Amino acid sequence: MVSAKNTFIDIVSNMLQNLGDHRDAVTARLKASREALGLSKKEFAEMAGLTEQVYGPFENARRDLSLSAAKKLRARHKLSLEFLYFGMIEDLPTRISTALRSNLSVK
Repeated sequence: MVSAKNTFIDIVSNMLQNLGDHRDAVTARLKASREALGLSKKEFAEMAGLTEQVYGPFENARRDLSLSAAKKLRARHKLSLEFLYFGMIEDLPTRISTALRSNLSVK
């Protein structure tokens, strides 16, 4: 029998790593990265030079992540474009990649 936690972990893992630039996958990566850094949406956005009103629709899957916003997130939070758009965890800062991987492991 598959537990709900294992199913959730599989879904999130798939979104983080396997769904390419699908809007839901990008959304999952944004949210997971923000949470790994321990920031609110507002803090995460403003630190990157975005308003919460501009950033919110990206994390809520109402808009595709724009290249200009992705570049700001990359510059401030060190989130590679390869991770944001394609889920490649290898180029992320250790703190973020470790948090993402530990959040996906079954406890």
